[in-house]
Amino acid sequence: MILKEISSSYNNIIDALKCVCISHGMVHTVSSGNADDIDINSNVVYPLVHIVPSSVSAGVQQITVSFNVLAMDLVKTDESNEQQVLSDTMQILIDVIAQYKNGLMLSVQQNTGIYGQADDISYTLEPFTERFDNVVAGWNMSFNIVMPATYFACSNFNDSATYDAAENTWTFINGGDIDCSNSSSTPVEDEPVVFPDKQTPA
Repeated sequence: MILKEISSSYNNIIDALKCVCISHGMVHTVSSGNADDIDINSNVVYPLVHIVPSSVSAGVQQITVSFNVLAMDLVKTDESNEQQVLSDTMQILIDVIAQYKNGLMLSVQQNTGIYGQADDISYTLEPFTERFDNVVAGWNMSFNIVMPATYFACSNFNDSATYDAAENTWTFINGGDIDCSNSSSTPVEDEPVVFPDKQTPA
């Protein structure tokens, strides 16, 4: 579990990232989900930023949540505006990084950053121009958000339960009793056979 005073949930993290993106003056739509969820044929108002969850790394004193953030805009049929689209969408992602590094929206300058701060690394932006059948172009950025984290046992675990041997199930109730320390230190087997005899002595 993470200390509430210095951290937040996954919902907080992604909602804060969406808020920063939609607050950008050039962005009209923000969405999240798998990359396959991007529907370029719908009535989306561009430029669009789409956030794809990638991974979570639970470190010793911090949790790092990784995303792929795609910024894209429509490209004309003759591709005459492709360079401008790439320029604008790159600037959007650079500005998102800057907001997490030095901006006021997330209280980063006051070092409170309850919704995480950008990982202190160099970010790589990769362009795409043909990924969506030449309809849109833009950039894909791997973006890491880091939260301080302290692990401790908390009330999220229900330590009251009863075991039904016939059904081989646990039922969690207020009046039950369970001690996981016994299970972790004392193996229990119905019919333990550690070193089976290969032959019966005479």
